[in-house]
Amino acid sequence: MLDAHAHLISGDLDRYPPAPVDGELDPAIFQNPMTVERLLAEMDATGVDQALLVQRGSIYGFDCSYVSDCAELHSDRLRAVCSIDATSPTAADDVTHWVRERGAVGIRLMELVKGSDIGWLDSPIARNVWQQAASLNVPVCVHLFPWNRVEGLTRLATILADIPGLTVVIDHLAAIRSDAGPPDHGVDELLATVAAHEGVNVKFTTIPLGRLEAAGVDARPVLRRVADLFGTERMLWGSDITQSPGTYEYMVGLGRHAVSEFSSDEQDRLLGGTARRVYNIG
Repeated sequence: MLDAHAHLISGDLDRYPPAPVDGELDPAIFQNPMTVERLLAEMDATGVDQALLVQRGSIYGFDCSYVSDCAELHSDRLRAVCSIDATSPTAADDVTHWVRERGAVGIRLMELVKGSDIGWLDSPIARNVWQQAASLNVPVCVHLFPWNRVEGLTRLATILADIPGLTVVIDHLAAIRSDAGPPDHGVDELLATVAAHEGVNVKFTTIPLGRLEAAGVDARPVLRRVADLFGTERMLWGSDITQSPGTYEYMVGLGRHAVSEFSSDEQDRLLGGTARRVYNIG
């Protein structure tokens, strides 16, 4: 297995000081934090071989030093995906820094302050980020929320049409209403429009899987419906550890159950193979 969405929190506040974009943090999150050492132990205990360390922007902002340092220290098992401030004039250079100088295998764009305009995804500066990612051949991970999903996917479709060669990973099942029920389980024409671009992949994590479990909804037909659109070769699993509630064992179990009705080859892709291909991990 490869966990394509693991968040870390350092216990060393001096070396890795918090820098939340939207205000102060609850000190409780630094009590028994999910450090790299703890994550590796949890991975060993649950049979997860490798992980992508996705920058926790709500804690560290755009300073991706911790995930980059951890990936460098444990390069046999870990890689970093770094967040980019696509509203900053230095955004394109920041992509180059984290990818070329610090070894990141991907970048991430998301709204860190609720209600922000869509400039974090699509603006002249953001377009430079997309162009730089395409030139460096690194995937762009995009996190959309229910409140910005329609505008975000609409803008993303335009970006994909304008910039050839992009590889995109949309987090958390693209915020579909996965509990909407059959036959489509929240899969809509907007998602289908984006999925028509072969470079677009979708990630399923504890955010939708946990919500489905809490509602008493079986996740397996939901993933099958998404696979009808993307194919298992463009779907990847991630835990969302530290962001979503629950133990790592619980999150790994959710992922394994959600894919349990797929074939063995399909499960291999969903739980690791797709992520290794998309992020070029050996």
